[in-house]
Amino acid sequence: MEDIRLFTKPGCPYCIDAKEWLQQHGCAFEALQITENVQALREWRELSGGVGVPVLAHGKDLVIGFSPERYSDFLGACRHTTSVNGSEVEVQMQASARGCT
Repeated sequence: MEDIRLFTKPGCPYCIDAKEWLQQHGCAFEALQITENVQALREWRELSGGVGVPVLAHGKDLVIGFSPERYSDFLGACRHTTSVNGSEVEVQMQASARGCT
């Protein structure tokens, strides 16, 4: 799954728990510290309204705070919206045109 971002700040125990949970579940993500990256700070504020951390985000969808259950549900939903390789789509369209689905 691509484009999963985790907005964090140093010293946040929930941020540490969120990172560990994502790593234990084999989720690829980009960790962004809002105190060290102005672009990440702006994006975090835009997405969450500056409510708190951690914020797990995929596009404009997000989970504020850390909850294993909510993370699991969120990542499951994201799997259904990830991009598909364009060549795979072309092969499927050609097969469908030949009546071979």
